[in-house]
Amino acid sequence: MRFQTKLLYTYSLLIVLLVAVLAVLFYRYSSDIFEKNASGTYELLCTKLGQQIDNVIRPMDFISTNLISDASFKSALASLGSLDRKSAGNSYFTTEAMQTIRSLLSSYSIYKNFYAVVVFNDKGDFFSSNFRDHRSLSITPDMIARLPWLRRAAEASGRSVVVSPYEDSWRSEGKTIVYGRARVVPGIYDDLGYIEVQNRYEDLEPILAVPGKEFVRILVLQPDGEPFYQSEKLSPDLVAYYRAESLRSGRDSGFHMNPLTRESEFIAAATSAYSGLTVTLVLNKGVLLAPLRFVRLISLAIGLLIILFSVAYTWVSSKQLTRPLKLIKGRMEATELSNLPMGSPIDHPNDEIVALDRTFRSLTARLDEAIRHELDSRTSWMQARLDSLQAQVNPHFINNILTVIANRGLESGDVLIGDICNGVASMLRYSTSTQERSATIAQELDNARTYLFLMKQRLEDRLEYRMEAEPAALGARIPKIILQQIIENSINHGYQNRQGPMSIGVRVRASEGRWVAEMTDDGEGFAPGKIEDLNEQTRIAAQGLRSGAEDRGLRIGGLGLINAYSRLFLFYRGDLLWTIENMRGGGARVVIGGPLEFVEGEARHAASSDSRG
Repeated sequence: MRFQTKLLYTYSLLIVLLVAVLAVLFYRYSSDIFEKNASGTYELLCTKLGQQIDNVIRPMDFISTNLISDASFKSALASLGSLDRKSAGNSYFTTEAMQTIRSLLSSYSIYKNFYAVVVFNDKGDFFSSNFRDHRSLSITPDMIARLPWLRRAAEASGRSVVVSPYEDSWRSEGKTIVYGRARVVPGIYDDLGYIEVQNRYEDLEPILAVPGKEFVRILVLQPDGEPFYQSEKLSPDLVAYYRAESLRSGRDSGFHMNPLTRESEFIAAATSAYSGLTVTLVLNKGVLLAPLRFVRLISLAIGLLIILFSVAYTWVSSKQLTRPLKLIKGRMEATELSNLPMGSPIDHPNDEIVALDRTFRSLTARLDEAIRHELDSRTSWMQARLDSLQAQVNPHFINNILTVIANRGLESGDVLIGDICNGVASMLRYSTSTQERSATIAQELDNARTYLFLMKQRLEDRLEYRMEAEPAALGARIPKIILQQIIENSINHGYQNRQGPMSIGVRVRASEGRWVAEMTDDGEGFAPGKIEDLNEQTRIAAQGLRSGAEDRGLRIGGLGLINAYSRLFLFYRGDLLWTIENMRGGGARVVIGGPLEFVEGEARHAASSDSRG
């Protein structure tokens, strides 16, 4: 895929993601603000509706209370309930009582403010302020029994109860839905009758009208759960759910899932302390946010326009940006070993392109120089290989001469000459072998024993040595010529100012998964301050080896304790035992050690280094 295409796809995808994220965040923010404003508004509106209903009910209670407070009204009802209608002598009192009640119900305030104020008793007497629609002068017990509010009024013991909307059963013709307040007129011993104050149900609609009625359900419930008003017909289960949610304490504000309708709804409720009615407003989230669909479509359209414009701009910009790169590409493709370094620089108004060309020209110049250095290094390496091959002739020549000397010694009957020559040849083969740079401890002990044997022939009675080794430690691998190097260091430096006999001890043992080699002498020991100096040098060498700064010059031909420590450190990757000290009775002790089983890092590194030619 071309760089221009990748650039176009990358920025286009970035723009699409940014627009999508911004659109989603904007819509979520708008919907959250819309929901919060709507929930706050309808909570206040719920309380206001409850107050408006109370304002309608209070005048009804005032009228019924005013009638009960009138002594003539109660006296008239008491007379109608107690007088014998069959007695001709009581007809005057009966007629006067009826006239008193009709007179009280014929006031202008009742006619003006209410649909009807109805008074009746169990004797069948019926009085109404709406004489045009309520023409009956008497009622039957069946009509009274069918009243929906009668039981609640009787249980209220004279207090007013809310009359839920129902079809007016007193109307002579037609149908009218009414609501109101009703109460029992208490007497001294028994109830005297009933008062019902009515208003048309259609007058209740403006009181409970709310803005945005299309996405809100209005439900007014009586204290016993009976619906007083419903903006739409609801099932009994749904009414019971809304009543339970309205009365539940600790109800969280906000939209929640309705388990019956599976819709997200917000429920606002307010219970009137005066009437006991609970006004409940239910907002449907889906219908509430329907007006935001237009906003969503507009946002989508604007987002698409932004994406199209951005993609077009990115395409043009990427084409302009990649055009200068083609110049650099052409120069790179024309670059060969024969034309390093490059010719004249590119002249271009874009500073970045000029800088890139300058960097490329510098790179080709360094590459040309590096190639020349590589050729020189290759020539030097080939010469070193030739020198190495030439140097390998000398050990073979010396080994052959030693063999001739050993044979002549045997012919002359001097076996010691043959042993000496064989020992020198063995050490020579061991030290000059390049197949491996590590050996087993058994091989190291054999080489050290050969060295001590040869030194014994030179020093005669002055040198005594002893060597001990546990079989468990003989198979461990160790860098070559470590033991000989430490023993040779003891002989060369431990007896410089001493002409007496020398005693060298070598003991190798296995302990807790490690091999330990202890080499001792009875010489002069280390000079004062020498041990501290050697410990500091080993610490510096370890730091350098860990950082890779001291990895040269530590081959087999190196000398000294620091060289031995460094080779052991590299071989065991720092997991080694190293102790140098003076013994109390005189002489020095050097203790070294390492793991019994180890993947020898130096041997593997040496093998990879020697595989070049």
